[in-house]
Amino acid sequence: MDMKYILSGDNGFDDGEQTVYDVVVVGAGVAGMTVALELNERFRVALLSKTGINEASTYKAQGGMAVAVGTDDSAERHIVDTLKVGQGLCCQEAVTCLAEEGLDALEFLLRQGVEFNRRNEGFDLTREAGHSRYRVAHYYDYTGRHIAERLEEKVAARKNVQWIKNCFVLEVLTNDERCYGCLAFYSGRLVVFWAKALVIASGGYAGIFADSTNSIAASGDGIAAAYRAGAVLADMEFVQFHPTSFLTPGGGVFLLTEALRGEGAVLRNAAGDRFMTSYHADGELAPRDEVSRAITKETKLSDAPVFLDARHLGKDYLAKRFRQVYTSLAGYGYFLEKDLVPVRPAAHYSIGGIKTDLWGRSSLDALYACGEASATGVHGANRLASNSLLEAVVFGRRVALAIASQPMHEVVFQSLKFLDRRALRRGLDIQNLGVSLNQAAGVIRNGAAMNKLLSSLRQIPNTECEADLLKQYSTANTFQLAELILAAGIARKESRGTHFRSDYPEKDDNCFRRHTIARWGKEVSME
Repeated sequence: MDMKYILSGDNGFDDGEQTVYDVVVVGAGVAGMTVALELNERFRVALLSKTGINEASTYKAQGGMAVAVGTDDSAERHIVDTLKVGQGLCCQEAVTCLAEEGLDALEFLLRQGVEFNRRNEGFDLTREAGHSRYRVAHYYDYTGRHIAERLEEKVAARKNVQWIKNCFVLEVLTNDERCYGCLAFYSGRLVVFWAKALVIASGGYAGIFADSTNSIAASGDGIAAAYRAGAVLADMEFVQFHPTSFLTPGGGVFLLTEALRGEGAVLRNAAGDRFMTSYHADGELAPRDEVSRAITKETKLSDAPVFLDARHLGKDYLAKRFRQVYTSLAGYGYFLEKDLVPVRPAAHYSIGGIKTDLWGRSSLDALYACGEASATGVHGANRLASNSLLEAVVFGRRVALAIASQPMHEVVFQSLKFLDRRALRRGLDIQNLGVSLNQAAGVIRNGAAMNKLLSSLRQIPNTECEADLLKQYSTANTFQLAELILAAGIARKESRGTHFRSDYPEKDDNCFRRHTIARWGKEVSME
C-alpha cells in the first residue's frame, strides 16, 4: 500500500482493511479493561493496545488504590483530602464521584478476582502523601500488576471482546464534529476501525520526559490523535513528579513506592539530616509536589543526592511488605535494611489530557476518554497519591454506562482526515527532547527556559516523511505534546500544585484559578 496516498489527505480507503465494531477501546490498562468488562455483552468490542499489559502504567503502579474503607474514614474525608492537594483546581463534582463510588469500584475489582492484603477482619490499609487517614488498599507493592493480570484474564474470557495487541492508533476519524472510529497500524498494514463509539484510555504522556517512572510507551499518542481530530484538551502543564525514583546503573528509572514513606521511611540529605519537616508540617507525607521540590532544592544546595532511609524498619518487614522493591534494589546492590538509597524526582503522571464531562464524553460526539488520557478535573493541579487506579475504575465504569445509555448511531463511512504529512519531521531526537523537557518543564520551571525551548521546537523546518510510519507518528506526537506542555506552562504565570515557576513563585487565584484549554489550530487559552 502506498502510505503517501493515505497520508496525503485523499479521501477513501479503497486499498486498506476495514472493520466495524460497536465500541473500540484504545488502551489496555485498568481504565480500558474496565470499560471492556463493564460494557454489555451485546456490544461487539475491539480492545486495541500498543503493547502488552506489562508496559502499561497500571502494571507499574506499586502503591495501591485509595478508597475510604477504614473504620475511621469516610468519602467526605477523602473528598477533603483530594480537594486540598488539588490546590483549588479540582472539579468538585468529579471528586465527589471518585470518592463516593470508591466502594463500588473496590467491589468491581473483587468480583474480577483481584485480591488486596488483609488484616484481621478488614483490609491492610497504608497511608500515603496527602491522605489524612490510612486509606490505600494494596497487594504487597505490586498492586497495579496484580490488578492488570486479573483483569486481563477476565477480558480474555469475554466472547464479545476482540483484543488486538501491537496495534498503534494513528488517527481519530471524524466528520462534522462526530467520531467514527480510528485509523491504526497493525501487523504491517493500515486498518480502519469504524466504530459507533471510540474510547481513548491509552494513558498519559509522562513517558516523554527523559527521567520518568513510566515506560516510553506512555507517550500520549491517543491524546495527540484526539487533539488533531478536534477534541479539546485541558491542563496539559500539570505533570506530577514522583519524589522517590532510583536511577539504575544502566540509566533506567525505578520507582520506590510512596508506601515506604507511609510505613515510616524518611528522607535524609547529604549530611545525613532529615529535612522534610523544615519544608512542610507533614514531613515525608506532604503532597508529592512539595516533596519533589524539597528534594530538588536539597540536591542543589549540597550538589549531592538525597537518600531514602528505611533501615529502622528491618529486613523481615521490608522483604515481605515490599517484595518487588526489596528484590529489585538488592539486584542493584542496595539493601533497604542497611543502605541509604539515593533518590530523585521523576516524571510520573500527567494530569492533563482530553477534556471530558463526568461520563467521559469529550467535545466530539461519540468520542470518550477515561483514565490518565482524560482530564475530568478530578485531580486539579496535583493528584492525591493512589487516586489514579481508583479514577480509572470509577470513570471507566461510567464511560461504559454512558455508552450503554446513548442511542447507538449507525456507522457512516466518511472520508478520512489525516495528519498533514508536512508536519512530520525527520531526524528529530526524541531522547534529547526528553532531556530538554526535564530542564525546562521539570519540577521547577521558569518562563525564559520554557519560551526558549518552545520557540526552538516551532522553528524546526518541515521535511519529507521518513519511511517508518510508526516513527513518523511517534515523533510527531511527542513534539506536539511537548509544545502543548510548554505553551500551557507559559500561559500559567503562577505556581500551583505540580506547576512551579521560579519567576512566578506564588499562587494567583484572581487570575489563574482557571484551566488551560488547548484546541487544534489555536493558541492555548485560560478558561
